[in-house]
Amino acid sequence: PLPSRDVQYSRANRKNLNNAMNSLSNEGDANAIEPSEDGILVCKILRRFPFGAKCNAVTEGMEFSNNLGFITLPSRQGATFAAIRRGVENDLDEDMLPSNDKGIRKRWKFYVPKLGPMSVKQEGKIGPALDFLKSTTDDAQLGSGTASNPLKVVIMDV
Repeated sequence: PLPSRDVQYSRANRKNLNNAMNSLSNEGDANAIEPSEDGILVCKILRRFPFGAKCNAVTEGMEFSNNLGFITLPSRQGATFAAIRRGVENDLDEDMLPSNDKGIRKRWKFYVPKLGPMSVKQEGKIGPALDFLKSTTDDAQLGSGTASNPLKVVIMDV
């Protein structure tokens, strides 16, 4: 015999409730960003300490850096390093960015853990920053680009 309509309805509601609860859980692997889930990219901007500071390869760059502030961009899926650079230069106060003794802002580059400095020419060519950074490291400290878990973006003085 087939289950009654009330039993079927109850099972469907329970399945929907379980799916909703599981999607809110931070346990296990992070889900890929679905187009319907794309939202604001939140980046914590970290300045890498000068060369010579010792660091381990896994947390290279993030462990030996200081927090300059954060920026937001309209798309987690589409934000490139070039867009992050514009955000840093437009949204952070002058005193947050490195400057020389005369108060002139120093030039800087993005630092990619395990790979090293990124050239300005590469910034617009590499594609979405979040996907690229996730492909270069398995470090959980990298972040997912949300307000509660911002993407850690490391810059270094030139």
